[in-house]
Amino acid sequence: MDMKILQVSDIHGSFSAVKRIAEKVGGEGYDLVVAAGDITNFGTVEEAEALLGEISDQGVAVVFVAGNCDPEDMLSWKPRGGRIINLHLKSTELGGYELLGLAGGGPKSVGTIIEFNEEQFKELLSGLNPSREGFILVSHTPPYGTGADLTGGSHVGSTAIREYVEKTTPILVSCGHIHDARSVSKVGKTTVVNAGPAKQGNCAVITIRDGEVEAVLDKL
Repeated sequence: MDMKILQVSDIHGSFSAVKRIAEKVGGEGYDLVVAAGDITNFGTVEEAEALLGEISDQGVAVVFVAGNCDPEDMLSWKPRGGRIINLHLKSTELGGYELLGLAGGGPKSVGTIIEFNEEQFKELLSGLNPSREGFILVSHTPPYGTGADLTGGSHVGSTAIREYVEKTTPILVSCGHIHDARSVSKVGKTTVVNAGPAKQGNCAVITIRDGEVEAVLDKL
């Protein structure tokens, strides 16, 4: 199975960034857009719906998880229409691949809205069980000890997410949260992609062919 994914995160309420995402999707033939959290900047579900709707109006499915700067209501929000899919603690199948999601900021997040400590992450992940090999994990917080969580010379990602990835071996982890950790890295055979903040014009193009992942950092 082949799938072409546009990965974005950390839009932080930027409608100009969303318009550029929509233009890229409309012009380059993507099968899926993955929005890995912080859709809004301490905004509302209605704002998130408008932002994600601008993208899904291009006729493409959009899967998302809420970030630490999104409203708490987004954890349980069920978007209308079918093209926008909330993945938090859920599984969905698109293009022959299973996708699972985890929202929220990690233990280094302070003073934001949706934050979890390591024990909470561990408990949440214990109920997130892939039904097959070769699945995709969409998580706002990156796994610990990768290029995706490196800032100021320190790793600030989640050890619970790292342990989950090592145990379940997804083919891809799509994450964000750490703005200056734009990277493509590995945990074993798992590709970990932090596309960098879309608000600053960043994205990643991911191609999956028969379970093999190729990821390239790109610009909007």
